[in-house]
Amino acid sequence: MECRNCNKHIGVGYNYCPSCGQKSDIHRLNFRKLLNFLWIAFSNTDRGILLLVKKLTYKPGLVSRDYVYGKRKLNFNPFNYLALMVAIAFYCILQFEKVSIDYSQIAPENIDLLRFSFKYFNIIILLECPIYGVFIWLLFKNNQMNFAECLVLSAYISGHIMFYYIIVVLIFILFPSFMNVMGVIFGFLINFWIVMAILQFYRTRSLWNILKALLVVIIVQIISQLLLLNIFQFIKH
Repeated sequence: MECRNCNKHIGVGYNYCPSCGQKSDIHRLNFRKLLNFLWIAFSNTDRGILLLVKKLTYKPGLVSRDYVYGKRKLNFNPFNYLALMVAIAFYCILQFEKVSIDYSQIAPENIDLLRFSFKYFNIIILLECPIYGVFIWLLFKNNQMNFAECLVLSAYISGHIMFYYIIVVLIFILFPSFMNVMGVIFGFLINFWIVMAILQFYRTRSLWNILKALLVVIIVQIISQLLLLNIFQFIKH
């Protein structure tokens, strides 16, 4: 038999190609198989997204560290996770705008900026990822992690923030009266979680490193806001 992925010979009795590892009994796709692939991607106990979501919620820095140090079969790729979560969050944000935002109640001078923020939300978040990576790397430069390894952490951070956005947006849509209170609580918890992720990644709890992690959060938020405003002004003019 010939492998359909790499065209190498597969001996009799082999369930997987010895060259590339693909299963030998690959058949034509149908809708049932496609649903099965999607379910495995989300629920697989070895590296599924559901397991990753669970682990990122309480040990994001350790998951990132494990990935950097070679445990890549056990964890969903951080950049794939970021892209997937941004896509889902972007859809939820647009639905939130459609259902919950009443532009007649908003000051006219703020309407264009708000619409721009919703429309380019996904791009801003994707730009935030390398910004997190740069400042984590710069402020923790003496901790033996290079920039590429810091990007793994920032991708998991940015992707999981999108997961939290999805949950909060759904709550806002269902219970709009909770929006103001939930917004404050959500902002506080997200910042706490990011600091926890950075400290776990570097396996430190020192006060100095806690302050540096907080500084990363503050710097990235300021830069993100300035980036949003400058891009808006550039496009507007």
